[in-house]
Amino acid sequence: MEVVIIRLTAYREKDYIVNALSNDGMITFRANGALNVKSKFAGKLFLYALVDVELRATKAGFTLTNVESLTNMAKIFTDLKKIITLNIIGEVISKTLKDDDSIIDAFTLVKKTLVSITKTDRQLSLTYLFVTNLLRILGNRLVIDRCVRCGQKTNIIGVSYYEGGLMCKKCGDERSIMLNAEAIKILRYGFMISEDELLRHEFDDVEALPMLLLMLSYLEFTYNFKIISKDLLK
Repeated sequence: MEVVIIRLTAYREKDYIVNALSNDGMITFRANGALNVKSKFAGKLFLYALVDVELRATKAGFTLTNVESLTNMAKIFTDLKKIITLNIIGEVISKTLKDDDSIIDAFTLVKKTLVSITKTDRQLSLTYLFVTNLLRILGNRLVIDRCVRCGQKTNIIGVSYYEGGLMCKKCGDERSIMLNAEAIKILRYGFMISEDELLRHEFDDVEALPMLLLMLSYLEFTYNFKIISKDLLK
């Protein structure tokens, strides 16, 4: 079973209680002896790691019997940009995926994003497209094909969190965030592609950073929480 670890809790002297996302929703299991450096689980259980686990059902719940890493965590932990990406993605999924339905819907996206971290140097682009895809999957996509208020498809000048989409020159107000034509194209692209296309077209850091910050702010606005790891981008 492929899972993404979102919480590791030390239990007794050398065990972990592991909370993870799976294709079937949230799952919790115990990793006996995982804190022992000689354990066969040592060096494989990391926060936000994608792993393949084998579990045994017991009266007390599930117990880990085997685990294999599906991402190169050593490659991530030696690259500051990849560490920042992992922290942002991990915090976002921990704060948004709270029930089995949302976990099941978003699991493929989360898995493909974690695998992609080691395949690209455009970490800001990847994180931006992860956030736009997550918003789409969770039913909070922005209207990007027309002005959300009047339906006009020309003279688009920005976006409004309050209205939930793009705004034209006539409808834009003090709460609209002004965007240039290139930023509007990037915003539209982010909500048009699927989780299978995260690396199809990658934006450079100058293009991606302001759009990522914009979408993280929209995520905070939508869910009423603060993404602490966003400060790592400054």
